[in-house]
Amino acid sequence: MACQSTLYQQIYHDFKEQIVTGKLCEGTRLPTESQLMEQYSVSRITAKRALDELENDGYIRRRRGSGSY
Repeated sequence: MACQSTLYQQIYHDFKEQIVTGKLCEGTRLPTESQLMEQYSVSRITAKRALDELENDGYIRRRRGSGSY
């Protein structure tokens, strides 16, 4: 049986991989929660949780009113 990840984990792993492999350079602005909602067909809560987890694990910085980098 395959291990199934949640939607927020899928977004998290997509961006983590891009950061670790250098596809996303430091200081690059990430998509907004609204853009992630549209891109991944998820709720705002799911998009926010993925970004929150990336921030908690030190992969991104979030600035209110400015975005995620």
